[in-house]
Amino acid sequence: MKENRFSESKAAAINEVIKEIKGAKSVALVGIDRVPAKQFQQIRRLLRGKATIKVIKKSLLMRAFDESGIQNIRGLEEHAEGPVAAIFSMENSFKLFREIQNSRTRAPAKGGEIAPEDVILEAKPTNLKPGPVVGELQKAGIPASIDQGKVVIRKETVVVKKGDKISRDKAIALSKLEILPLEIGLDFRASFEDGTIFHNDVLNVSVQDYLNKLSAGHSRAISLALHISYLNSTTVPIMIGNAYKNAKALSLGVAYPTKDTIGELMAMARKNAEALNASISDRVAQ
Repeated sequence: MKENRFSESKAAAINEVIKEIKGAKSVALVGIDRVPAKQFQQIRRLLRGKATIKVIKKSLLMRAFDESGIQNIRGLEEHAEGPVAAIFSMENSFKLFREIQNSRTRAPAKGGEIAPEDVILEAKPTNLKPGPVVGELQKAGIPASIDQGKVVIRKETVVVKKGDKISRDKAIALSKLEILPLEIGLDFRASFEDGTIFHNDVLNVSVQDYLNKLSAGHSRAISLALHISYLNSTTVPIMIGNAYKNAKALSLGVAYPTKDTIGELMAMARKNAEALNASISDRVAQ
């Protein structure tokens, strides 16, 4: 009887996920390792109305992917290492990625964590009061001293390099300096949308970068279309304009008068006449 109830609960969970998959525009997997429960709930509230987060066993999630009948969605499995959650959203993958990234927050180190980036301190006065804190900073490898009644950092220092473990001493020192070297939040792995798996390195572009790429692609497409004389609503006005310029240049080159060239031809004739008159006057004067 217990086994039946357990199987029924698993089947219900799978069916619920299938329903979410079929009702979503994009489905993403995010890592939830070391995400505090309080922040996880804050993220849920932040995404309310935009996306639904579900924490479910990977075996059940993969079963739901298989039974959904949606091709290629099983490709998300390779991004399901460690504790993960699934996000179902009506937003496109790029917008969902930005929503998740914006939900990440800075946090202090406690010691033992891996630095996600270089932690660099500038040479400048601090807000710390003189005392034992100077020794604590020096113990952490920070060149600190007292100058005019203030604790100062004497020179720019790389306290922790990206990928290195943050020691307990350095964590204490950074905390006293109110430096938050860590970033906590959901780890966006990949998203599935319209049969395609989008990796986070593809999604991690700013809106402006994306617009710049679209603009550059549009310009190159126009150049190619013009080069091969491909007619469309964009190239036709440009081609007509170029043809007009070429025709006018040819007309001026052979001195063929038209309503568009007569003015310039008259101006050119006048200029040539003035030059000839000046040349004759110089010869007469000689």
